[in-house]
Amino acid sequence: MNDDMITRDLITTVREPFAGIRMGAPMDAVVGRGQAIRRHRRRVRAVTGAVAAAAAAAVLVAVAALPGSRPAPVQLTAWTVSTEPSGTVAVTIRDLRDPAGLQRALRAHGVPAIVRFYPPGSSMPSCATSVPSKLATIESRVFAQPPAASHGRYLLYIDPAAVPRTDKIAIEAVQGTGFSIGLVTRNGHCPPGSRPGGVGMRSTRPGHS
Repeated sequence: MNDDMITRDLITTVREPFAGIRMGAPMDAVVGRGQAIRRHRRRVRAVTGAVAAAAAAAVLVAVAALPGSRPAPVQLTAWTVSTEPSGTVAVTIRDLRDPAGLQRALRAHGVPAIVRFYPPGSSMPSCATSVPSKLATIESRVFAQPPAASHGRYLLYIDPAAVPRTDKIAIEAVQGTGFSIGLVTRNGHCPPGSRPGGVGMRSTRPGHS
């Protein structure tokens, strides 16, 4: 048996098991299908990697939020000034800092004011308003609501239209000691109906202390 006969016998042996099988699609379609499958597999691997990265990031966020982790720094505003629809100016003082800035903010909202913050241990040269008196009645209109204080935070409501043209509002405070508001003259003196040496707020409506 020569080589040619051996080759023919081998081809016949391999061909016989596939004699009933026919290719139902063109070769180009088969090749294209294979390429599409490979592209799909690459996309699946890419999406799986992105999901894993997102999961890792979520774990990092969860760890950062655990008790005992270092929080992001937060800076609170020392004071805020806003004008309500009624025209009343609301003032919240949370920290005795930047009196000049607070004074400018009040004047920008139509409130002529003098603001003084003193260091601990200082005396506070405020004015004591006599009650009853004309000045007490005026101050009860200027301060639209009785001033409130809670946990070192002061809340004031001021009606700029009620401030006499000859006066200003004085806001004075000593850290850890006291807080005082009232009317003073344009040059900073105690107006008629008050006297130097006050130790607290007397700008309240009749009937309030």
